[in-house]
Amino acid sequence: MFLPGQQVSLRIKNRETDEVYCLESVEVIHQRETGERLLCGCHITQVTSAQLLAHHRTVVTDTKSALISMRDSEIAEFDFIEDGSELSTDEADFQEASMALNLAVSQQQSSRQRGTILLQALEGSIKRAKQGQVDIETLDDLFQQFSSDYTHMSDTTLSLGMLAKLLAHTPGEPGDRQAWKTLIADFENRFLTEQQQVAYDFMHQGLSADEAMKMATEYLNNQ
Repeated sequence: MFLPGQQVSLRIKNRETDEVYCLESVEVIHQRETGERLLCGCHITQVTSAQLLAHHRTVVTDTKSALISMRDSEIAEFDFIEDGSELSTDEADFQEASMALNLAVSQQQSSRQRGTILLQALEGSIKRAKQGQVDIETLDDLFQQFSSDYTHMSDTTLSLGMLAKLLAHTPGEPGDRQAWKTLIADFENRFLTEQQQVAYDFMHQGLSADEAMKMATEYLNNQ
C-alpha cells in the first residue's frame, strides 16, 4: 500500500538503455484512481548526488531531450544533500570548482558596485518623491529595475556556486563520472550566462577571474 505521507524506495528502469536506478526518500503526496489503476503523485524529499545522476540519466537520453528537459528546469532541482553523496577524489575537479568559486566572487564584487549605484539612485528618488518632485511611475520603474538586477545578480552567483558544488561531488566510477560531466555540461548551458561561460573558458587559459570577466565582456561586445 502506498499511502500519502509515506516514504518509499523505488527502482526505476530506463527502457532505452536498460539501466536500473534506485531513488530513496520518495514521499507519496496524493493518489488518483485511473481506470483499474491507482496513480501516486510523489516527491523526492532528500536528493543525493547519486539520485540526481539517476534522474538525469532517466530523463536525458540525448541532446534533444536535454534541451527539452532543461528548458523548464529550475536551479533548485540540481541541489542535493552532501551527506551520503560521493566526494571527488580527483584534484582536477577541485581546481575546476575553485575557478567557478573565484568567478562567483569576482562577479559578486562587480554586482555590488552596480547595486550600490542603484540603491543610491532609489534612495534619492524616494527623498524627492516625498517632496513631490518625482511621480510614482518613475519611482516604480526604478524599483522594478533594481528588483530585476538583484534577481539576476543572485541567480548568476548561485549558478556558479552550484557549479562548484557539482564539480566537487563528481563520482569516481568511470561510467558515472562521464555521465556526471554530461549533467554538468547541461547545467552550464541552462543556468550560466553567455558571459559566465566565456569567462570560465578564459580562466582555463590561465586568466584570473577578474581578467576573465573583463575579457568576456569585451569579447561579447565585439560580437
